[in-house]
Amino acid sequence: MIVRIGDESNNMRALPSLPIAGVSRQLSRRSAFEALLHHSPISRAHLAKVTGLSKQTMSEVIDDFERQGLVRRVGRTRGNVGRTAVLYELSPAGGHVLGIDLGAQQLTVALADIAGRVLAEVHEPTDSRGGTQVIEQIARLADHLAREHHTHLGVIRSIVLATPGVVNPRTGAIEMAPNITGLAHINVVGLLTEKLGSPVVCENDINLALLGEIWHGCAQNVGNVAFLALGTGIGLGLYINDRLVRGENGAAGEIGYLPIGGDPMQAEARAQGCLEYQVGASGVVRRHREAGGSGVESAREVFERAQAGDPLAASVVDETARLTALAAATVIATADPKLLVLGGSVGARPDFADKVARMLVQLSPRPVEIRTSTLGRRAGVVGALSVALRRLHDEFFGVAELTAPLPLPQAAARDTARQ
Repeated sequence: MIVRIGDESNNMRALPSLPIAGVSRQLSRRSAFEALLHHSPISRAHLAKVTGLSKQTMSEVIDDFERQGLVRRVGRTRGNVGRTAVLYELSPAGGHVLGIDLGAQQLTVALADIAGRVLAEVHEPTDSRGGTQVIEQIARLADHLAREHHTHLGVIRSIVLATPGVVNPRTGAIEMAPNITGLAHINVVGLLTEKLGSPVVCENDINLALLGEIWHGCAQNVGNVAFLALGTGIGLGLYINDRLVRGENGAAGEIGYLPIGGDPMQAEARAQGCLEYQVGASGVVRRHREAGGSGVESAREVFERAQAGDPLAASVVDETARLTALAAATVIATADPKLLVLGGSVGARPDFADKVARMLVQLSPRPVEIRTSTLGRRAGVVGALSVALRRLHDEFFGVAELTAPLPLPQAAARDTARQ
């Protein structure tokens, strides 16, 4: 059973070592698939030209793909001398993946095909009872999406769950996720695998939000990125030298536990993390009340009052920005990213991001480009789909002798349905 992934290139399922002829054939299949992924619709002749394979080899590969249901014919094109050529593209029925983003407030489940086209997406408030009720909720939404697209869970080949906290590799439990109850005491990975019928890979939600921004968001083509998310809690994703950083126990980026903003030995700070206790949504509301404010139930209301000119709310927001900037300066000094992305329901607010950026100028010895997330709440599920796709592609076309993963399709108008 798989409980968490390593880096994208080294920990995906790979085919057994093949003899030379087998490796050559698999490389041909891989090259053709990559060309179809990026150049569809495309003819056999054009595929041969793009890949450098012979026309005979390409015809054999396409015939094989057609038998497996991986490609479909989508029309014909007329050549220079009047001859026509059949055009091919990857078939939506060639394989499906499921991306799940489990947040403290919202649960998102998305279904995509082998080419990365999002077929459907559904959102619901996360079941406040937590634990097994959340597992049942995920299974229900996944089954709904599968049925809606005339398939069933058993044919979904790759499933990735974005979750707060860290997966315990021995128990399958999700630890260090205080905002969703009951996950630390059950085998989340095992139960979901049983319910969904395929192995489920769990990954930290901030890491996947970062991968989402790298694939389809504001961090495309950047090899050194830090993603700082602030909302219900605070978390960090690091992508350094084109690799996701996880650490020994998969807990790299749990910066909510940085001793910033208060007494790290205080009982509440130890349980939640000193920094998160101060700048997470509940901390923003608590500090507003401690400062004499009233009538506020959410961090969003504090920010709205600050924008409306309330001086007390403005001071709370300014302090939140200052503490966030201290954390960001620590990250910049340690990881040396080219780009810092601010995300989350609070972090991606333009007004808040501007405050953090202005303070960072005073704290950081060198300038770092700062952008706000362009995917917003979808960043986690998009990242989950990107990892699920890589795993599916590797299952079909991986070669044990190679380490480089297939590149994902570039951001484009690929989504055919959303809800």
